[in-house]
Amino acid sequence: MPSLEPAPALSTVMLTQSRVIRAPRARVYQAWADPNFLKQWFGPAAMFLAAVSLDVRVGGTYRIEMQMKPDAPPQARANMSQEAVVTGTYTQIVPDELLQFTWEASWSPDERSLVTISLRDITDGTELTLRQEKFDSEQSRDAHNQGWTRALDNLTATIEA
Repeated sequence: MPSLEPAPALSTVMLTQSRVIRAPRARVYQAWADPNFLKQWFGPAAMFLAAVSLDVRVGGTYRIEMQMKPDAPPQARANMSQEAVVTGTYTQIVPDELLQFTWEASWSPDERSLVTISLRDITDGTELTLRQEKFDSEQSRDAHNQGWTRALDNLTATIEA
């Protein structure tokens, strides 16, 4: 009788980042749920958001299209694609509290990870916790960690300005 192979384990590679943002939860949530607001802070420094579509409801989809800035430095042009697209589906939503969505990026077409944004009231504003999981590799996680660090720094600066 043949033996059964164990089912492959789901990836446990994940990242978590937190920020304290001096703004109400509703304002921080809006930064993720309003396409015009998202355009102000999201994306790599060498790129701009050319198009953003957000259908913020469970089962709704999003699409973020980024393009290289005309004045991007040569190093960015050499190391990055001229265009990048991220798409996904919202899996959980609690307005002003939680957004969860799949993450499928054009630069890593076979990887489908899961992003959870949690918002919590604190004395000085809102604590935002970002968790991304189900990476295919530690290298992918590390690259996303750098991207999210910049994004959350931009988000904080944009909201607190």
